[in-house]
Amino acid sequence: MPIRTFIFKVDLLESRDPQISRTFSIPASWTFQKLHAAIQHVFLWQNEHLHVFTFQIPIGGGINKVVSIQDTDMMGRDDEEGPNDIVLDEKTVKLKDIWDENGRYHGDVTNNSTLGGCFYEYDFGDAWEHEITLLAVGMSNVKEVSVLEVSGCAPLENSQGVLGWEGLKRAFADPNPDELSLEARRLSWLVSPLGGAFHPAIAPTMEQLNAPGLFDKRFRQIRKGIL
Repeated sequence: MPIRTFIFKVDLLESRDPQISRTFSIPASWTFQKLHAAIQHVFLWQNEHLHVFTFQIPIGGGINKVVSIQDTDMMGRDDEEGPNDIVLDEKTVKLKDIWDENGRYHGDVTNNSTLGGCFYEYDFGDAWEHEITLLAVGMSNVKEVSVLEVSGCAPLENSQGVLGWEGLKRAFADPNPDELSLEARRLSWLVSPLGGAFHPAIAPTMEQLNAPGLFDKRFRQIRKGIL
């Protein structure tokens, strides 16, 4: 039987040449913990760092209310939260709780019927900031992540942010690489889940990301904290 799904586009902010993004379908009944796992999967992140979802809701006077959805067991609660801010647990909040008009927390992330911007930050050191946009609501017989569009190769773990990633791209593009560039290439092949097939100019295919059972395997590893 078909189930209700949300189609999201996730853009990696500050990425360029090309803009790195993933568009995928995911069951509306899934939790934000599973959305985290889906983003890790489609960007080939390895879940080595902390993360947080945030909604930024303008409430007037240049002030934003911030709703954070995170793994509260890992991160706890920030003592510097503002009086209007809210922290929710990603293991219990479902996507439909936020994006359905009658969702449990929909009112917390809207102001005058306008939904606040949704962001996902991964690795607070490298600070990979993603913007999440709901493109459509549909019905599907596919009851897991279904990747619909891929743009660009996502950065490797511990790339030292945007500048470090741009440096690695130059190391691969150099037709006459010096020893430092060659070493950067060798290290990237060790780090990437694609191994020697990794190249920063080549994005994974939808077929690779939609391989049967691959997401379920990664989600089980994330829940166990071994990925």
